Amino acid sequence: MKNLHRIIIAFFLIVFFASCALMPGIKEPTYSNAGQVFVYLSCSQEPSTDITFVISGLSFMNRDGIWFDVPLKPRIINSIKLSRNQIKLREFYLPEGKYKKIKLIVSEASLERDNEKHSLALPQAADNQMIHGELLVDIDFNVFYRESLCLFVDWDINRSIVDKYLFQPRLVAKPQGLEIKNILAYVSNEGSNCVTVIDKQEDSVVGTIAVGEAPMGIIASSDGARIYVANSRSNSISVIDTSANRVSATIDNLGYTPEELALSWDDNTLFVTNPRSNNVSVIDVASNMVVARINVGEKPIDIVADTERRKLYVSNYYSLSISVIDMATLVVENTINLSSNPKYLALCDDRLYIGSESVNDVYVVNIPSYSIDTVNIGSRPERLVCGLTNRVYAGNIAFDEISFLHTSLNMITKNIAVGRSPAGMDVDAIRRKLYVTNKSSEDVSVIDIKTERVIKTIQVGKKPHDIVLVAE
Repeated sequence: MKNLHRIIIAFFLIVFFASCALMPGIKEPTYSNAGQVFVYLSCSQEPSTDITFVISGLSFMNRDGIWFDVPLKPRIINSIKLSRNQIKLREFYLPEGKYKKIKLIVSEASLERDNEKHSLALPQAADNQMIHGELLVDIDFNVFYRESLCLFVDWDINRSIVDKYLFQPRLVAKPQGLEIKNILAYVSNEGSNCVTVIDKQEDSVVGTIAVGEAPMGIIASSDGARIYVANSRSNSISVIDTSANRVSATIDNLGYTPEELALSWDDNTLFVTNPRSNNVSVIDVASNMVVARINVGEKPIDIVADTERRKLYVSNYYSLSISVIDMATLVVENTINLSSNPKYLALCDDRLYIGSESVNDVYVVNIPSYSIDTVNIGSRPERLVCGLTNRVYAGNIAFDEISFLHTSLNMITKNIAVGRSPAGMDVDAIRRKLYVTNKSSEDVSVIDIKTERVIKTIQVGKKPHDIVLVAE
């Protein structure tokens, strides 16, 4: 009898999981000649009404009139929240080709007034072609094989209610521009194989660039003309021309899983760590060719350049050490031994700060004596960046916080909650803002350094690893 019960239970489990696998909208469609597309929703004006509606479907029509459905979990859109932060509706792939229309399915809408919620009617037919909750938006864009593209949909909130009860959202859509000229930041998305381009003045996404597989480390030349991206899974470096925001070259012949990058004082030489090769590749920037390899410790992860002393510091995770490399001779001239696994580095004046996920301390190496101090952060500090006014900012993965470390007092003065799994950081000294990529929540937290609070959240690609701000 027990065996019979087990067979019956097993049968129903098989039927249940099989039915789940066959449910429409669960499986992501795949195409042999696809390009990547991001859709962002925003509003360009301050809303005068508090409207909430649900988008439950998303489709695209190509020039031949063929519709392509994109799986979409119902998204609740609120006008007040949208006015503060741009929303990423979906990241997906479409077949290569030219497209003419976007179709959004709106399943419900409501208006809040005087603390009361009022349902809004969806039109059966209207001039904007919205039928039974379907809204068609005109747009012209091209999808190219292995390229990445952002589409931006702007909602005119204050003109979306007719006769006080009818919801007719006015939407205008456009693709990202060919030339993006504003002051920019670049985010490497390890899980999306692309780089998100952010306008630093508006703190909003303005474009995306396809690179290699699993992009991680990212660095900008001092003049801001080039961005270098280490593609850890394709063992390459993508070179982005910032004047066109396109990949202009790809550097191959590296070691295995290139991860982090550094540039020499004159921008003529690029260095990249190869964790699975236990070395650092040396690249001539003029020719984009690998000219040397420097053996270091086991699993080198991060690398920073000391342009004043013309040294490189490399964290060796398994060797529990830091390799000190002379940039002129490309020789390891010293090794700094630690008591735990070093990961990421920050060189601030005459101090090298070292984060480790295995302890609650930050190592502080005094240069050039190489004497070592420790500062207790209290929550597994990993990523670090030099801050303003005697501060170092440390990302704490355990508590999803950024700690402000006062370098003179060697103590934490502030902990700020950010997104999930904070990772790479960079500082805008002019606007006094700190940008933090959050790997698990797929966004970037923007912190006002003066008020020490998060002022904006920017949704980007999957597993954002690092961010670099282009110098002004």
